[in-house]
Amino acid sequence: MSKLKYFAAFASDESFGCKFVKRLYDYFEGDIERAWNASSFELQSIEGITKKKIEKFTELRNKINPDEEADKIAAENISLLTYDDDDYPTLLRQIDGAPMWLYYIGNRELFNAKYNMAVVGSRKCSQTAKAVLAKIIAEFKSTDLCVTSGLAAGIDAAAHQAALENNLSTIAVLGSGLKNVYPTSNKNLFRDIIEKNGLVVSEYPINAEPDTYHFPMRNRIVSGLCPCTLVAEAALKSGALITARLCLEQNRELMCIPGAISNPATQGIYKLLKEGAGIVTCGKDILDIMSWKTVKKSLSKNKAETSACVNGLNEDENRVLEILRQDSLNIDEISLKTGFQVDDLMIILTRLEIEDLIIQAEGGIYSAV
Repeated sequence: MSKLKYFAAFASDESFGCKFVKRLYDYFEGDIERAWNASSFELQSIEGITKKKIEKFTELRNKINPDEEADKIAAENISLLTYDDDDYPTLLRQIDGAPMWLYYIGNRELFNAKYNMAVVGSRKCSQTAKAVLAKIIAEFKSTDLCVTSGLAAGIDAAAHQAALENNLSTIAVLGSGLKNVYPTSNKNLFRDIIEKNGLVVSEYPINAEPDTYHFPMRNRIVSGLCPCTLVAEAALKSGALITARLCLEQNRELMCIPGAISNPATQGIYKLLKEGAGIVTCGKDILDIMSWKTVKKSLSKNKAETSACVNGLNEDENRVLEILRQDSLNIDEISLKTGFQVDDLMIILTRLEIEDLIIQAEGGIYSAV
């Protein structure tokens, strides 16, 4: 606890900076208490630290009480994983600029998940991209695969949701504090991840705002936790391409899901494929590229879980399929019968078409095969 409170003190203000703290940590040979209490004279002896930085550090330090910072975290039921902790992620420790701490809620064991795959892509992704990604993730249902992403809108949220629906572990890395979930539309997803034994993580103070510069920094953690990154959809100017570049810089495997060449949101994908990224069209491709052998979890399923999935489909998909087995309908008619929103139906219908379970005829009429 004595060490943790000094990490908590450093973590409480972004102004200290990860690289500055790492420099102090290394100079004092991992003694974080000495680093926090270092005199100006000692700090002047550290290479690369300017007089201005020393003055700023001492000024900030005088306003922070380490005991109070540790208590604040505990009061919110949030934990702090530190760089010197035995459970600090092995892969993350290897990257340039590894975070000195990570605030987290949830299943600590996932920090070192054996089969951990980062999934990134466009925030304004197509419904087809969501459906294809969901299909690929569903092929790993109830195995020890872990899906890591950034809880952003679009592909990130789709990846987390698909993982939860298929009894997979998932890690969400935020670009804001854990008490300030962004986007707010994903607050329910945030809670679902925690409730279903997943893990939510951030290096930022617990109430930190989702500032623009946080997200590129967040991306190094998303890819850094994983031996591979899967890009589901990305335009040429896309944050997903930043993560793809970080993945390669971290000497990890990069994979992409191809899409329609007419879609501008796939141009980044084809750029990466031309540069040598692996092509993924099914779950087996991931296993082959990574030489992985995922196994089924040894968890008993209750009756509801068993009935929720038939032929690899979830409950909503089976419901739509059953309706189309009885009659051929357009999307508005299906919406009326099911109560599902059209946007949600588009994802479901695309998934069923990919599985060759339904066909769409002229006039937008859907029929079961």
